[in-house]
Formats: sequence, structure tokens, C-alpha cells
Amino acid sequence: MKNEKQSVGLIGLGNAGMALAQSLVGTFEVIGYDRDQARRFVAEEAGVSFASSAKQVSERCQIIILSLPTPAASLAAAAELALGSLAGRLVIESSTVGPHDIDQLQEAVSRHGGTVMDAAIVGGVHKLAAGKTTFLVGASLEDFERARPILDCAAEEIFHLGIAGTGMRAKLVNNAVAHTTMVMLLEGAALAVKAGVPLEIFYKLMSRESGLTRPLTHRLGERIREQNFEGGMPTANARKDSTLALELAAELGVPMFTMQASHTVYEIACAQQLDRLDYSSISKLFEQWSHVSMRFDTAGEDKDGV
Repeated sequence: MKNEKQSVGLIGLGNAGMALAQSLVGTFEVIGYDRDQARRFVAEEAGVSFASSAKQVSERCQIIILSLPTPAASLAAAAELALGSLAGRLVIESSTVGPHDIDQLQEAVSRHGGTVMDAAIVGGVHKLAAGKTTFLVGASLEDFERARPILDCAAEEIFHLGIAGTGMRAKLVNNAVAHTTMVMLLEGAALAVKAGVPLEIFYKLMSRESGLTRPLTHRLGERIREQNFEGGMPTANARKDSTLALELAAELGVPMFTMQASHTVYEIACAQQLDRLDYSSISKLFEQWSHVSMRFDTAGEDKDGV
């Protein structure tokens, strides 16, 4: 007798939902639902069985993934799923929401006997569709192991970071860095062009290892990891260069937001006698301010985070 595929529910068949469905349909029977009935044709063309309601999805599937635009939409979906059955069900929140939204969703689902985990997605829809995304997971160990065969179909990397909500915290940090870097890059690009440096040259400079990636790979990945702040470029020199860049920007009329803010950190670092150490030593300030350690936890370097 031919083995039947395990059914997986998918609420939300927008771009991300359909990309996720593409990575799953070869291994699982995907039962999808979207309030927009026009998505039925797209879903069925991709091999997704379109359900008539969220209630029907919860009746047919033990594991249900949410791919929705807002936290309110996820809570509304949970209420509709409960019209069927949530007892023993695992609801996976893949949409980008806040950790407190995960708590609210867990409260709503647990009232009906189900559990919730978050599997935040890092990467574009093309990687998701190709099964090469990265999942940042917050879940109990039991829920993580239960969901893992599904996540494996869509993922190149999976990091299990802790309890429900932890995955979303990690994604918010990841996105905040990316979005801030975008502003910083545009500040630099505008300053470069205004100063007569072709944008193509600016791009090439930033693309080199000595450009945009060196603070990550060398200063965070080596110096801060090893707590080695001797030698290298002194914090005083970083402050000097920052001052000169801000003076140039003021002269040319280019607004600086992230660079002005970062300059303040170098000013404070020099005032706290970090001036002769490599400028990665500003990490000591963030340890003081945030009451955290910047020492790397080698146990967290495993590919799957477990």
C-alpha cells in the first residue's frame, strides 16, 4: 500500500506563503487557505490543495504554518482554526512579528490545546521557494523536533535559539542591522558622489574585504571574539577620521545620521581611555551600557544551533 504524504496546513498564500508551499509540495500534502479566493488558482497550479476555510485546515492538519501580513491577521486565523480543532496542533508563525505577538498567539492557541513556535525567515522568497532559506526558531525542544522535517524542506540553515519568541527577536536584530546599514551606505554614497568620487568606485571600495565586511569579519569575528584589542587601528584614529568625514559632509551639505551617531561613541570611548586600543574596543562600552558580555559562546556555533 502506498504511503500517504503527511498533511501540512498553510494559512496565507501570498508571495512568501506560496514560496514556502513550493518547497514543501514535493514531500508533503499542503492544505492551504487564503481569504482572497483569487489565490485558489495560483495555489492549485502549484500543487496546493485549497481549503474552503481555516477551520477545514485545522481539521485536516496536525501542523499549521501561518504566513500572514500582520499580528492581528495571525490572531484572527487562530480564532478561525479553533472553530475546527487546535487540540494537539502545532502552529508555526513564520510571519515577522514581535516577541509579544508570539506570546499572544500562544495564549490564544493554548486555550484550545495547541502549541505555538516561531520560525522567522531570513532571506528572500526565491531562496525560500528553492528550499535554501534560513529559519530562526523559537520553540520547545519537543515542538522543534516535531516541526523539523517540514523546516528542513525549506531550509539551508536552521538555528534553534530557545523558547517561543526567540526566533523573532533574532530576526528583528538581523533586520535592524540591515536597515541601518542601508542608511549608512546611502550616506556614504551621497558623500562620495558629492565629493567627486564615482558611485562605481564607492561600490567597489565597499565590496572589498577591507570595506564593508571588515568590521564584521575582522573586528567582531576575530578581535572581539578573542578579546584582543592590542595593535590595529587605534580608537583615537577612528575618531579623527570620523571627525574629518563629518567636516567634509558639513562642507558639502550632505546630511549625516548614522555617522554622526557613531562619532559620539568614538568620542565617549576616547574619554574612557580606549583611545590607544584598536577601535573594536568600543565593544567594552556596549558591555557596560547593556550589561552583557561580548565573548562568543562556542556552543552556539553549531550549524543548527543545537
